[in-house]
Amino acid sequence: MKNFFNIMRYLVSVLLIYIIIDNYGDKIYRLISIVDFSYILIIIILSVFQYFLSAYRWMYISQVTNLDITFMYSLKFYYISTFMNNILPGGVAGDIYRIYHTSEDKKNIFKISKSLQSVVFDRLSGQFMLFLIFILSLTFYFLINKKFIAFLYLLIPAILSFFAIRRIVNNFFNRNVNKNSIIQNFKNLFWGPLFWKHTIISLFVILSYISIYIISAKSLNIEIDYLAFFIFTPIILFSMTLPISIGGWGVRETTALLVSFLLGLSASASISVSIMYGLLNLLCSLPGLFFFFTLRR
Repeated sequence: MKNFFNIMRYLVSVLLIYIIIDNYGDKIYRLISIVDFSYILIIIILSVFQYFLSAYRWMYISQVTNLDITFMYSLKFYYISTFMNNILPGGVAGDIYRIYHTSEDKKNIFKISKSLQSVVFDRLSGQFMLFLIFILSLTFYFLINKKFIAFLYLLIPAILSFFAIRRIVNNFFNRNVNKNSIIQNFKNLFWGPLFWKHTIISLFVILSYISIYIISAKSLNIEIDYLAFFIFTPIILFSMTLPISIGGWGVRETTALLVSFLLGLSASASISVSIMYGLLNLLCSLPGLFFFFTLRR
């Protein structure tokens, strides 16, 4: 059985390499020939900072769900999870592996539910901040470019949605629930004083993602509109979470092409940056491969 899984890992890795080279080989070769590698070093250092923050956030959220994991354990499995998401179809295989491996008793549903909550809430914290940064960036974009009508179209639905969601959630949380239930854990994390502790961490995590995307563009000597990229990048990052591709390849580039038309950016430059980001994302997750093969049975 062990040999079977090793063979499957190798086959999946080879398949990913084939797909990337077959679809983007020429583009990748051209990018490598013009890339400024001094920026790559900056991205690698920034990614380490990103992984450390992400691991700390998961550890913190896990404590609220009564799942006790150490920081080093969290860091190791965050690397493994991200690497798996980069090489396996669906983009969630790594998260499923995190859920399974962190469960204290694989046959006990309650134990697994605690690890499930920790991973889902961890992802939700990041997605919330990603959406918030997108809305704020789009707001500044409209105001700076004096698109006041568009700003009102954004502001009014946002305010109405906020109060509607607040009312619905308040009514939902007023029910009597078990203190260890999923609902209570969600309330503690997303509707109380603990909310800001993990979302501030998520703020810096998302900013690091956006910074890496911007630096990827700079490494290719592409002139960019920084504010436009703050709007552009969250959409790309969100598209990568859709479980319909391997490591976001294809979906990320298609989204980059569509968004480039909306913001008046060069389609060629947008796709080039998207491919470079995908390669760097895979490169920065490679420690996960080492951690995976050095795990104790």
